[in-house]
This record gives sequence, structure tokens and C-alpha cells, in this order.
Amino acid sequence: MRIALVAPLVTPISQPFLGGSQAMVADLAIGMAQRGHQVTLFAREGSSVPGIHIEPVTVPEHVTPSSFADPGKEQSLDPGFMAQANVFLELYLQLRQRAGEFDLIHAHAFDWPSFACSTLITTIPVLHTVHLPAISPEINSVLSVLERQQHPVNLLTVSQACARDYADYCTFDHVIYNGLDIEAVPFSDRVAPDAPLLFAGRITPEKGVEQAIEIAEIAERRLIVAGGIYDRRYHEERILPRIARKPEQFTYVGQLDHITLWKLMSEVQGLLFPIAWDEPFGLTPVEAMAAGTPVIAFQRGAMPEIIRDGQTGFLIPSGDCVRAARAVQRLWALSREGCRAHVKAKFSLQHMLDAHEAVYQRLIR
Repeated sequence: MRIALVAPLVTPISQPFLGGSQAMVADLAIGMAQRGHQVTLFAREGSSVPGIHIEPVTVPEHVTPSSFADPGKEQSLDPGFMAQANVFLELYLQLRQRAGEFDLIHAHAFDWPSFACSTLITTIPVLHTVHLPAISPEINSVLSVLERQQHPVNLLTVSQACARDYADYCTFDHVIYNGLDIEAVPFSDRVAPDAPLLFAGRITPEKGVEQAIEIAEIAERRLIVAGGIYDRRYHEERILPRIARKPEQFTYVGQLDHITLWKLMSEVQGLLFPIAWDEPFGLTPVEAMAAGTPVIAFQRGAMPEIIRDGQTGFLIPSGDCVRAARAVQRLWALSREGCRAHVKAKFSLQHMLDAHEAVYQRLIR
């Protein structure tokens, strides 16, 4: 098959990845190419994925990442938003002209213009993967319009929880969990009794960085914080001061490449994932469990689909940092081998590639 992948344009697709969706797009591109398909990745300038032909997309510097800290808040019609809309308009007009080069287009962009402008293409199938919960009014509205007008775009999302989140706006055609190349993740069947805890994720309010720090404080455990700075003001005003007050307990190590992060995951006692939004999937907990590390997560979004409570981690009522801190004391009782086996059974990269390949073939037929 000849597959055009449209990546999220918020950042280049390259190591170290800003988030799980960027990593998933890279893995999907590589996996499909290794299966003999012709993959073209349309991604922001500076992207680099081994073995994949990339057509760079120029994004003006004043186009800034969307904020997910205020669910339900519409984006303002500032020059950056309009420039972003024009980037997608030009991209999809080009894809319409080049439709004969591809069998289908699979878009992963987070933005309203990607959904709206993709309707310009009518001669080959267009598939969108929705990587966000239903927190963006403009995206919810455009999906409602597409559903109401029975436009033949195909919708896929990454968990049953995310599909339910959009029930008032649209119906999803497919649900496919993100997958992981488990053999690439180092595994440790035991760690030191005083091994630290880990928070890994982009530094932004909805990921629960402050809550992770609070949990570690209550539990009196060391915490390593790893992740790229998505919201710089939040990082400088809310996170850095708390870390600086207790440098012996908290360490910020920045954004790590996959190999370094996975090795670190295999050396810690637990991953803290106290999310402050309805996580659509959550690749970081899957990576941690693959390394043998159980996860303490707030019970929101897809977490009940990802974590087996009491077996591969603990699901905590949303916002209850005290109960999460108590769960830290029970991490030692969980089987690290069981964590890895759970990921092998449910979240392998091969499962993800098989499912995508089957969807592509059905759409092309």
C-alpha cells in the first residue's frame, strides 16, 4: 500500500519525542515500511524517522502549541491560529492534487483545520486518529458536522474511554490501542528497596506534575521528573520552585530519548501518573510496565484499560494524593514479571501494526 501519514505539526517527529502520539506515529511509519508498504510522512521541518521518506511542512514560529490545561476553552482567532489553518489548507490542497500517488491518507494532527481541510480530498480514503479527549470545542463541533453531513472521513481513536468521551459528537469506526516494541525495552525483575519514584511526561498541568511531587512528598520518597517543557510558564512558576526547595528529594532530568528513559524506568520502584485530564491512552504507563515497573495512576480516561488494579499498579480516585502516597508502600508486593507480561499480551507493537494494516486494507477495498 502507498500510505501518506500526516503527523501532528506541533513539533518535529524525532527523538526525544514530546509525547506518546509522536512516538506512535514514528513507530507506525517504521513498522509499515518494514512490512513492505510505501510510507510518506508529512511532518514539521526538522523531523527525522529512520528509513522513512519525510516531506517537511513549514510551520511559522508564531504558531504555538495548544493548551489542554483549560478543557472546554476555545482557541482564540489570533494570527497564529489563522497561520496554522493556512498550513493545513495548503497541505491538504497539495494532497488532493497528488491523490494518485497514495492509496490512503492517515492523519494524526490534533488541530481543527486538519479535520476541516481534509474534506477537500474525496478520491481516496482519509482516516483520522483522534489522540485527544473531547476537550476542544472547535474539534468537537467539526466532528459533529462531519457526522451530521455523513462525510466519508473515517475516525479511529486509541481507547474505548476516548471513544465514549466523544459519544455526543461522533461515532468512531475503529479503536486501536497504541503499541510498543517490548523487546527494545530493558527489563528488571528487582530494584533496590530505596529506589526512587519516577514521573515521565510533558511538563504541563494536565499531566499532573505537581500532584506527582505532592505524592512523593507525602510518601517521603525521592522522585525523578523527566519530560519536555510544553508549558514553559507553568514549569518556571509551579514546578522549578518546588524542585529547588528540596533538591535532595526531587531531580529534574529534562527530556530523555527512548533508550535512556526506558533504562531509567527499569531502575525505579514505581511510575507516578496522577493525570489531571481524561487521558486518551497513556503510552508512558505501558512503557513503565514493559520495563517491569508498576504504575500508580489516577482513575481517569483510559487508565482502567491500561492498568490492572492491584496487579500491574494501583488506580486511585482522581485527585487523592494521600491515597496515592499510601499505595507507594504497596508497590513492592506487585510482580514486575507480571507487569511486562501484561504489556506483551495487550500492547505489543505487532498487535498495533496488524490492526492498522487490516483497517487500511478494508478502506482501500
